[in-house]
Amino acid sequence: MGIPERTGAAVARWHAAVNDKDPAAARLAVCDPIVVNGPKGAGSITPDEFADWVMRSGIELRARSWHPVGDGVTVVEQDARWPGDTGWTPVATVFRTTGDRVSAALRFPDPHTALEFARLHAELAATETPLRTPHGDPAAGAGAGQALFQFVRHWSRRWNTDGALAERGRDVQVTEAVHALRGRPQVTVNDVAAELAVDQSGASRMVAHAVERGYLATHPAPADARCRAVSLTDTGLALLEAAHSWQESVFASLTPDWTEAERAEFHRAMLRLLGRSAELLTEGR
Repeated sequence: MGIPERTGAAVARWHAAVNDKDPAAARLAVCDPIVVNGPKGAGSITPDEFADWVMRSGIELRARSWHPVGDGVTVVEQDARWPGDTGWTPVATVFRTTGDRVSAALRFPDPHTALEFARLHAELAATETPLRTPHGDPAAGAGAGQALFQFVRHWSRRWNTDGALAERGRDVQVTEAVHALRGRPQVTVNDVAAELAVDQSGASRMVAHAVERGYLATHPAPADARCRAVSLTDTGLALLEAAHSWQESVFASLTPDWTEAERAEFHRAMLRLLGRSAELLTEGR
């Protein structure tokens, strides 16, 4: 697959603006907003904020090789150097372009992780269907509960399709479950089954597949050597970091016209729902 000329030009302008520390060029190289990632995850920022980052970070990025993935999505292997560094560090960035500008730039520590993320993004975009309310009318007035479950069903279908996408989704689910249980002295397959609300045999198959892919590891449980404990590997942690970046980028893409206050209020409301969900499960035992 060749790189479309417009995409290549947009990404080249992005690199030039970053390396030249040119705030005016940086503003013109990106969409409003642009989705980026960092230590706190991915999110949308304005062109002015992107230009400010270009000036503050002082990073240099040399493009080495290009890997087109889908419509407007390209992974670029790069050498990165930050102020004070004497050498270059290999990284990779997933670029999404819209028109002649960059609409997302998500940096990863290695090309493999970046390509997995980009392919997942492209597959989801290819299978996406509009989210509709009952009777196909966006103004039909579904209740809050109906809207919540419709939204969950809509996104769960993205993971439950056949093929590599579903397999990838199951690996993320089981790896996320082990990560969520990390505060326990040990995590067993039965613990994973309870966390995922699946039977023991289903959890065992998911764990075995994730172990085969290198995301999880099993070893004798400290309390009982007859049991197998499950733990997260560095590869599994990288998988979760990529998945979390994708999740944040999806939210940013869904809410480009929301204010920061609206996003923060939605975040607080979701945390309240999650907290109350845990309480209901405890009360039902």
